[in-house]
Formats: sequence, structure tokens, C-alpha cells
Amino acid sequence: MYRFCCYLLLCLALCLTSSLAADTVRYPAIEDSTDHRSVYAIALLELALKKAGSTARLQSTANRVSRSRALHLLEIGVELDVVWTMTSVEREKRFLPVRIPIYKGLGSYRLLLIRAEDQAKFSAVKDETALKQFMMAQVHDWVDTQVLRHNKFKVLDASAYQILFQMLLHHRVEAVPRSVLEISAEQQQFADQGLAIETDWVLHYPGAVYFFVSNKNPQLAQHIETGLRLALKDGSFDLLFQKHFVSHLKKMKLSERKLAELDNPFLPAETPLAESVLWYRLD
Repeated sequence: MYRFCCYLLLCLALCLTSSLAADTVRYPAIEDSTDHRSVYAIALLELALKKAGSTARLQSTANRVSRSRALHLLEIGVELDVVWTMTSVEREKRFLPVRIPIYKGLGSYRLLLIRAEDQAKFSAVKDETALKQFMMAQVHDWVDTQVLRHNKFKVLDASAYQILFQMLLHHRVEAVPRSVLEISAEQQQFADQGLAIETDWVLHYPGAVYFFVSNKNPQLAQHIETGLRLALKDGSFDLLFQKHFVSHLKKMKLSERKLAELDNPFLPAETPLAESVLWYRLD
């Protein structure tokens, strides 16, 4: 009888643990306390789950994790249920993508963070070939790094996000390409140290940042996609996007810049490029 009771208690505990896990969606803690890149993504994930009627609550990991570490944890099914990152053929083989670009494709428009004293050098650049002679920094495991190298840009690897800016400040590189959605906040952090947004160029390649979940968790992927579709339909997706980004985009004056259009061979064929409602149109 005693053994039987112990067995029942163990089963009950396992059921409760499983129930708790199902009611909690775990995402990676922000890698650095000064990094505000994840605020919008977390808010959008929360909106999607709410629209889908899910009662799951969002929970950050206890410790900050790098992107490569987060993807590893998601793959082995430990600590994480969802990660948002740039898609690629390799990543869509490893994980289950929710093919709705959370930044509407704008994450693939890149401006250059430079030392303000170097602006004249960049303004003198007449074409993309000359631009490729500048040494740039990117984090070693980013898809952006692969795209730049594929397009013959000179790239020096950084082991972590914050190191990018130190490489620029210490003259190890001449520019750090950053998303138009992120560069303003990043430049403000380092304005007193002489970093500025380059005024003449914009790089672009087709790409999308998705929510990814484990291949073993299709139900969560369905909940997220259902919620995002409903948010797109009722306008709440766009309202959240505008709240976070539209005012910044106007300041960037993208249409007035010289455009370097890059090839992205790492973009999966399944990317919904033809579904116009998912993408932001630049004026």
C-alpha cells in the first residue's frame, strides 16, 4: 500500500509539472540589461498568445543567454520554449518556424554605426565595391555575418553583441551594420563616446525574423501563428509595430540614401515574400 501511495504521489507530481510547463511559455532573458531589442518581440508574443485564447504566461529564463546558447537550449528542450531570430535554411531544419516576420522585414535594412570622425570617408564612397573595403564587425553566429561575407564584405567576428561596439570604439573595425529598428537606441548609448549613424548608405537583403519553437511543440507554433494572424486582421499587430518603430523610421530617411542591395542565399524558399500584408513598404 505504501509503495502504491508513493507511486500515485509521483504520478500526481509529474502531472502537475507537465501542466505547469504547458501553462508557461519560456523565452530567453535579455542578453544585456542595456539591450532593449527584445521589448517589442516579447510584447508581440504576449499579444499573439492572448489573441489565440491561450492562458499561458510568459516567463523569462533565469539567466541571460546568447543567441547561440538560446538556440541550443531550444533544440535540446531545456529551459526554453520560444526564440526569435533571423530565419535561414539551416535554422528551419533545426526548428519549427512561425512564418510571420515579426519586424515586417525591416530588420534586413541595415545602417552603419561608425565613429563620427569617419563620416567624410564614407561620404566619399561612390559605389558598393568601394564600400566593401571597410572592415565591419558582426557577431559570429548571426545570419547577417554569413550574408555580408557571401556578398564579399570584409567582416571581423565578435563573440557577443556588446563587443561589437567596443571593437568600433577601439578602431578594430570601421563600421557595425545594424538594423534600422535598433540603431538609434544603440547610437544614443555611445553618443558621448563619438559613435554616430552613417548618413549616406543603407544595406538591404531579403530576410525575416520569426518566432521559432521546438519541432516537438507544433501546438505552441499553431497558437502563436493563430494569434499573430488575428492581430494582423484586427490591426493590433500594426499598432504595436507603429508604437515601437515608425517614428524612428522617419528619422532614418531611407529613401534618400544610396542603396546596396545584397543577395541572401540563406533565405528559405518558403519565406512568404508574396504575402504583402506581412511586410512593411518603405515610402
